[in-house]
Amino acid sequence: MSTTSGQNLSLGKLKRAISSSIASYTNANTSLGNASGNATDTKMSEFSIDAVASLTGFTYLWEQTSEDYTVNFTNAGSRFLTKIGNRTDNFTWTKTGNLGVTFGGADYIASVTAPSITNTGGAGAGSFNQSGSLQAKFHEDGQSDGYNDHATNYNTNVTKAIEVVDTYGGVPSCLLFGSPVSKSDGTIVNVEDLNVGDEILTVSLPGSTDEDEGTDWKSDTFNITGSYTQHSASIMRVMYEFSQHYYDINSGSEYITGEHHILHKQSGSQYWGWKTAPNFQVGDYLMDKQGNEVVIDSLVINQDSDGYEVVQLDVEPDDFYIGQTFLVHNKGSNSEPSYPSTLWQNATGDFNLHLLDGDTGISGENVVSGLKTIELSNGSGNSSFSCQQPSNGNIELKVSVSTSGDPGVSGTGNSATGFGNTQSSVAVASTYYMRFQLIETKANPGDLSAEDRTITITNNGVSNTDIDINCRFESL
Repeated sequence: MSTTSGQNLSLGKLKRAISSSIASYTNANTSLGNASGNATDTKMSEFSIDAVASLTGFTYLWEQTSEDYTVNFTNAGSRFLTKIGNRTDNFTWTKTGNLGVTFGGADYIASVTAPSITNTGGAGAGSFNQSGSLQAKFHEDGQSDGYNDHATNYNTNVTKAIEVVDTYGGVPSCLLFGSPVSKSDGTIVNVEDLNVGDEILTVSLPGSTDEDEGTDWKSDTFNITGSYTQHSASIMRVMYEFSQHYYDINSGSEYITGEHHILHKQSGSQYWGWKTAPNFQVGDYLMDKQGNEVVIDSLVINQDSDGYEVVQLDVEPDDFYIGQTFLVHNKGSNSEPSYPSTLWQNATGDFNLHLLDGDTGISGENVVSGLKTIELSNGSGNSSFSCQQPSNGNIELKVSVSTSGDPGVSGTGNSATGFGNTQSSVAVASTYYMRFQLIETKANPGDLSAEDRTITITNNGVSNTDIDINCRFESL
């Protein structure tokens, strides 16, 4: 490159740009040799730029994670970044809106860390997102009359609009702790034991969209026959999260959250695409590390309000990798996370189910509770209800659900589902009406102290709330 027309080729200003604060650049004596570290044949243009071009980085930053954001320059000389761009004194980083982020490093690259977001009132993920802009100003030693004051956007903020995402409720797209992952050298380690720089196994997907391009990689489709070519992906980030649910695919072949995209092919279709577990059906296909089509023969959701430890990986150059068994995608943090649209209004409340030996509930008979209702807003798609069973095995807990009225003691009133351990396809409604059934599975179980159980209610594959059930048997 060359210096720009009209640029003040001041060695004093150059000294101020590459050194500690100087009261007056007119008294700052230096030479090109000193400025370059005693390199020979140094040119003034090697420290020059034409413009501060842009501020780039991910648009969506998940809470409690960090990403790098970069100031980009047009026609930067060969010594600009190492002598001027790497000095924090030459940059001022700020934020606008309600962003609670903090800056680290903050020369021409800043590590931006998102805060933890407090989620209240049983709200769904995404309810308390923070939005605003990151701003970076390049002004050498904080001065308006710098060596590069000729450059476009010198001493002017360049901005990047971002959103910090409230992940409460299951947004993290992750693998469960304990999931074995194949490294490229053939060894297998648990996902939580991977480190940045490790090489793990992936396969080629010709024509796939890079998530950094900001386009919708989730719309990619592939019509590929035969085997895939295996190669390696390098781990760039390892992040740890909690999720209130995960899916067990094919009895332990993969433990994965419901927001994590997996290469999937619907039964009867010739096209592969990126889909999430709530959209799978038994009989569909997933892709293993050899490129084989593996039929989905079981799909079970596990839920716990206390949360499960999960691990989220970011890999390059491809944005996908082999999980425990199947080809899965990155978190896609340059795209808006698909947090659930469901928000439960009267989220959680205790509910007592009580049975005495000698009542009509012994020897395999049952007691049916009174009516319990729960409201939801902003729902879409079907909902599911999952009963967590008492660990002692003396009681079986079931639920019947109606969208139009009391299911009654039979569990079938008002077109209700009938009593079952799970109800997985209940139409969306403004109010659900539920009856609960206790069955004593062992005769004369003896005294049983109160034991909380949970019925977890899920919409769009994400657990939004639960009802705590207090089950109790007592001997007369």
